[in-house]
Formats: sequence, structure tokens, C-alpha cells
Amino acid sequence: MKGSYVLIIKVPSEQAIKIGGLNTMHFPAGYYAYVGSAMGGLKSRLSHHLRASKKPHWHIDYLLQQSAISSIILCEAKERAECTIAQALSHQFDSIPGFGCSDCRCKSHLFFSTKEMKTTIMKTFNLLSLAPKWVIRKEGLVK
Repeated sequence: MKGSYVLIIKVPSEQAIKIGGLNTMHFPAGYYAYVGSAMGGLKSRLSHHLRASKKPHWHIDYLLQQSAISSIILCEAKERAECTIAQALSHQFDSIPGFGCSDCRCKSHLFFSTKEMKTTIMKTFNLLSLAPKWVIRKEGLVK
């Protein structure tokens, strides 16, 4: 199963985190939505993100060392939709410039809100004619 996904992440308290080549970034307490794609398979990509112990590879890996995924929204697709999703979310939420978008022309693939983001993201998927599936994270397993 290939497609795109949004990790909804809760950062419980303000933090400064070293993010690979981006250097140290400031993350206020709140909710973050990271948009990614898994054209090699959603199961393996999401398993990577959910793994507690891993060598950081992507920008998101550094943030996940200091925070927790609260839920995942995904959609199956044969074509990449991550940039379309990211562009749509950029109109809904504040973005973290340069995060997660080193291989495209987007300004960001990470978005921030002080309030829960899931409902807005699900509506955005529907408006983009993507069929969202909400996945709840429980003890490291995707259900």
C-alpha cells in the first residue's frame, strides 16, 4: 500500500531541538502535523516513524526523539500527494520553514497549532478528494 500521510505530533513543552542540517530549531508547546509520502510502502515508513530507537535520517526523526505521535492520517495513492497536502495545510496552520521539504519546492512539510489539528486535516484531505484514514497510535502499534 503506497500513499501519503500526516503524523500528528504533540510537543508537551517548549523545546529547542537540533534538526540535522537545519541546526537548532525552536518548537513551542502544541500540536504539529508532518506531511510525508511512502511510495515504497506506508507500513514500512510508518513503522520507521513509530520505532523508538533509530538513527535519525529525516528531519522528522529528530523531532520524534523529543515528542510523541498522537495519531496518523493516511491515504492510499499511486501518485505523490504530499506537496498538495502541505500546500493546503499551509493555508490552515503556521509552518516551520524548511522542515521536511529539502527534496521539493514547498516552504515546509511541518505545521503548528496550539489546538488539536485532526479535524481540520481530515476536512482538508476530503476537500482534496483524498480518502483519509485515521490511524490511532497505541503503544507503538498502528491499528
